[in-house]
Amino acid sequence: MMQSPAGHRRTEGGAAVAGGYADADTEADDAGAPAVLAAATGMVMALVPCTAESARRVLGDAARAAGVTLPLMARTVIATRACPADVDPDCERALRAEIGRARSPQPPSPPAPGTLLPAPDVLRGHLNHLRALRRRTLAAPEDPALRAALEDAAYTLCVLMGQRNAHSALLAAEERVAAHRLPPYAAPGGPA
Repeated sequence: MMQSPAGHRRTEGGAAVAGGYADADTEADDAGAPAVLAAATGMVMALVPCTAESARRVLGDAARAAGVTLPLMARTVIATRACPADVDPDCERALRAEIGRARSPQPPSPPAPGTLLPAPDVLRGHLNHLRALRRRTLAAPEDPALRAALEDAAYTLCVLMGQRNAHSALLAAEERVAAHRLPPYAAPGGPA
């Protein structure tokens, strides 16, 4: 059996038990589970970036892939920051795989014809705001106000860039800002 966060052991079937007493541990898990799940959701939102709904989906998919409960996966997320040596390698591997999948969506789709995109300076300001919120949310994932602000900023970026998910919107926005930083291309031997 493998040791995982908070003294839980995983059985061969993947069920998490503490000291062999799964029923006794369930009550203790339920008491702090919403707060731990909220903090883990905030961390995943900041890492991917994504909305709270997408972050909960990442956590659920990682829990299923590792064969553990959602509260245990949430504690694993928190443990990766607090005490990485105590993290169950199977849970961490499943979590990294799901975060990688969430970060690897389809390339940003081109905006629909006639869509107005924001000016690069406006976009740059919004990207800086989003990055600052990601850092602050990662530092204090249990803060509901930060998670809400991050979700609002991610949604706004999706609307600004005409994308369906926050990660694609972020990629499209960074590409647009970078394209306007570069000097115009001049053919060799032509006028500068």
